[in-house]
Amino acid sequence: MNCEVFIIGGGSAGVAAALAAARQGAKTLLVERHGFLGGAGTASLVHSFCGLYDLPPAPNAAAHVANPGLPVELERELLAQGIAYGPLRMGKVDVLMHQPQRLALFLDQWCQKQPNLQVLLHTEVTGCAVEAGRIAEVTLQCRGTTWKMHPRTLVDASGDAMLAALTNHPWDSTPRNELQRPAYIVGLCDVDTAALTGDGPLKIAGCLARAIQEKKLPAAAAGAHFRASTALNEAFLTLDLPGDSPECAFDATDPRSLTWIEMQGREVTFAIVEHLKASLDGFAKARVTTLPVRAGIRESRRWIGETVVTEEDILESRSNDQAVANATWPMELRETARGPRLLYPKEPKACGIPLGALRARDLRNVFVAGRCLSATHRAQASTRVMGTALATGQAAGIAATFSEQDTACLAPQVRRILSQLEPAT
Repeated sequence: MNCEVFIIGGGSAGVAAALAAARQGAKTLLVERHGFLGGAGTASLVHSFCGLYDLPPAPNAAAHVANPGLPVELERELLAQGIAYGPLRMGKVDVLMHQPQRLALFLDQWCQKQPNLQVLLHTEVTGCAVEAGRIAEVTLQCRGTTWKMHPRTLVDASGDAMLAALTNHPWDSTPRNELQRPAYIVGLCDVDTAALTGDGPLKIAGCLARAIQEKKLPAAAAGAHFRASTALNEAFLTLDLPGDSPECAFDATDPRSLTWIEMQGREVTFAIVEHLKASLDGFAKARVTTLPVRAGIRESRRWIGETVVTEEDILESRSNDQAVANATWPMELRETARGPRLLYPKEPKACGIPLGALRARDLRNVFVAGRCLSATHRAQASTRVMGTALATGQAAGIAATFSEQDTACLAPQVRRILSQLEPAT
């Protein structure tokens, strides 16, 4: 199972990196710790692709896919197969709504059609050996079976900068009291559509607020909101959680913190549903039908790359000839469980993510993509979303197929290949 390009993490960024590398002719291996691909979009039941489209320049402007190639292909195929609907305009942004369960099958089939690409599920990286400024060996494990590989280049799309931690490469993190808070999402059935439209959300919010005030629900229930699904008779309940546990402050790499998040998420979401069943029209028959495989983690470790994307880059919509992906989502700050605070760029234009932000600073054969790319805390609040992760994964996968040349020379080659892909529409 030796390969030329090795990708860790099968979320949006990892799948895009794997497909892009394989399509360039590289023998590619993608490993994922869960039993299916999709990352947040499947395992965490995140049911909308954010950052897939440009910011609309006017209220009535049509939605426009922000990046060429795989993002365009994904949107077209999901719509054609009835897995997604949209784009749906929500305030100043456009999103593509999808069904997480069907997305998992689609990603299986997307990867299986690609020669040169092998996918290994239930597989984790447990160790790395660094020699002469590059990762020379990775140790993999599946259910107690361990083996070693020697890839030429690697892409860390793990979300948690796993390769940085395993190699003691410099990585960045945010103080625990400022980290983006986690989300817990469950699927529901038998909720009347009318309860989620019109003044329905206000009635739900009022019902939950009274229950919290009367101590019938915990304070964490205040972070709940509901959304109808693309599937008949299905809805989603999303709960933003404070994250802090009785044992420790929120830390998405601490098992104590993660355990608390998962258990609290289940306890509070079930309590909310039971209360609404007894208290509000439209919820009398509601029940939880789908639990996430894992809570939605928005931020943990971030790589330190050759370049760091900053808050100012996002707000000023900066770009240059080193840019290989477009970031179009506003900075969605969720530093508390009270809902998002959105900071938009001064103009509705994309920020160009330079290739240097997708490359480890001190490891020549390591590229990065997705929410652990090289960015500041606030910039990451824009670049972490799934649509942008597709674009950064695609660029990192292409770059990983080249020899270990300087980024300044490599970026034009990646841009040339991107220009030849299916254009953004």
